[in-house]
Amino acid sequence: MLHILPRPAAGAAGLLRLVPRHGWPATLVRNILPSFVADVLFPDHKPNYKIHPTSYLDGLRGIASFIVFFCHYTENNWSALTPSYGLDPSKSDSIVQFPYFRIIFSGRPMVHIFFVISGFALSYKPIKCIHARDLDKCYTALASSTFRRAFRLFGPCIASTFMIMILIQFGYLSHVRPWGEQISNWIKVVFHQITWGWDWDRDLRPGYDIHLWTIPIEFAHSMLLFMVIMMVSRVRVRVRMALVFGLVIYCMACGKWAAFEFLSGLFLAELHVIKANQSQAKEWESSDLLGRGDSSPKSALWRIGKPLLHFFLVAVGLFIGGWPNHDAEKTWGIRWFLDKTPSPFAEMGGLAPQKFWFGVSAIFIVWTVGEVGALKRLFEGPIAQYCGRISYAIYICHGPVLDIYQRKFLGRPFEPARGEPGKKDFKAAVVGWGVKNWFGIQTKTQITIGWFVGLLILGPLVIWAADVFWRAIDNPVVSMGKKMENACLDDAEPSPRAQGYSPAA
Repeated sequence: MLHILPRPAAGAAGLLRLVPRHGWPATLVRNILPSFVADVLFPDHKPNYKIHPTSYLDGLRGIASFIVFFCHYTENNWSALTPSYGLDPSKSDSIVQFPYFRIIFSGRPMVHIFFVISGFALSYKPIKCIHARDLDKCYTALASSTFRRAFRLFGPCIASTFMIMILIQFGYLSHVRPWGEQISNWIKVVFHQITWGWDWDRDLRPGYDIHLWTIPIEFAHSMLLFMVIMMVSRVRVRVRMALVFGLVIYCMACGKWAAFEFLSGLFLAELHVIKANQSQAKEWESSDLLGRGDSSPKSALWRIGKPLLHFFLVAVGLFIGGWPNHDAEKTWGIRWFLDKTPSPFAEMGGLAPQKFWFGVSAIFIVWTVGEVGALKRLFEGPIAQYCGRISYAIYICHGPVLDIYQRKFLGRPFEPARGEPGKKDFKAAVVGWGVKNWFGIQTKTQITIGWFVGLLILGPLVIWAADVFWRAIDNPVVSMGKKMENACLDDAEPSPRAQGYSPAA
């Protein structure tokens, strides 16, 4: 191991020599350690991950998953940080409450980024096949994605909620029920909440892990997306883009935020493929033509205006991302967007206005990240790519890990005794413990320090749990979906009659 960790201290080298190298002990150690630690200790087993044309989407999704975790951590434990800055002039604000800084725990806009990315990623391969004039391959990709989508989305959630049910029965979470009642309740949650996507964009608040409310919405709109791709697969490019854009506007007019986000992802995927094809065509041109370039005033203006446009879109998107859950009408800047919310979102009440603006900003951010080289390279970097690999596991695991450990580590502050002993209004002192007791919660500075320290403690636990879940549950479920599809495929040669349309169709 000395060639892996240069000149380690004698104690560290001794510990490394204790790590088993062969047999089941080595396998056990590899599986229970975070993958980035196991890759150092067992370099022969380190997988080789390649960057593909849409890897930046994986990185963006990974960072967004961590922000969702930060959101629930903050809202559950440090709610004083969630209001907008400046609402109460008599009180000081934390730096994380200010615009742009507060995006670090703004989890709700990240859900909308997930949906735009899903629309893009699920459309990318079929759209590439359509542009390559290979409709057979397009239809095969659509059929495969449709078959495996339920395994991909529901399988890890079923496994995680089953584990949460076991933890409840062993007293780690909530109240213990009789086993029969608990299993019956879990089955109802799986069938009527987690896997039931046909209420479209209604928040079903599934039992065992409320954060899984997005999964049935994701599934239903994946099916909608596949149907739309099938519908427009044989039409001309301009007609297809016009139809998809029209459906986006139609879904907006109907107040269906998830639908317009998924279909916008399809529209962005088409733009991406068109741009890639144009870039490839330019590479085939002669060096003489390439050398001359385009010196027209219009081209020069676009070279200057394009970076400014993308900077503007990112700046506005990140500002909207800090939209508070409450008092939006009192928040500088946000109240302007609230007043400009179009119908029907403006009349739907609740959080509907922010969902419209989150969706619009998510579309432009996903587009901009793919267009700006520096941002694209940032999300193709090793940290963002690792976050992308464990993103679904982070989304699934962060809730139960927080439920188990947040109170244990964050604790509560010390409360002195109040009143006189023996009197009716007397309240005994409450012993404090944990992060909140160490730093206090009287001022925003204390709260911010406690928030950061608590994140340093709980963050590694969430990452570790998600990493193990990713390798032990998430990846095997994906593989199982592929194997199930291959096992079910009908490879028999179709009859001539079977190749045509049926009269019923």
